[in-house]
Amino acid sequence: MRSLLFPLLAGAALAGCATASAQQATAPELGHWMVAISVANLDSETEFFKKLGFKVELDTKFGPGIPVRWLTSGNERIELLQIANSKPPATPRAKPPGHAAVQGLSQVTLSSSNLEATKAALAAQGFTPALDITEVAPLGVKVMYYQDPEGNAIEIAQKL
Repeated sequence: MRSLLFPLLAGAALAGCATASAQQATAPELGHWMVAISVANLDSETEFFKKLGFKVELDTKFGPGIPVRWLTSGNERIELLQIANSKPPATPRAKPPGHAAVQGLSQVTLSSSNLEATKAALAAQGFTPALDITEVAPLGVKVMYYQDPEGNAIEIAQKL
């Protein structure tokens, strides 16, 4: 009996490995498409992101007249939605880095090849970082944060 049981168990284990390999092999190849942000004021949010270099790609409505605006900068896309009767967060968002103390999405992260130059360009437009340039050595980046008009954290990161 033992001599029959071992081949059956080994076969089952190999079948399990083959199934796991097949699942890994068929995993979809995904890429970044966009970040969607529900906002109270579509126009003030649009102006904020325009100062970060975004342009309006699409301004439309969907469903029961929900205004939607796509903003793009290079390969990045942000979708702003202004839904009637939407609710603000239960508590105001903390200034970064405290904003991440609430579970869920914590920020939109954009990249820069020169964080100091980006900071200077944004300062010329009146932007003050919510968290100044900070090196995060374990992650191999340095970052700074801003907050949009509704308190959402916008991180700008540069690889070290």
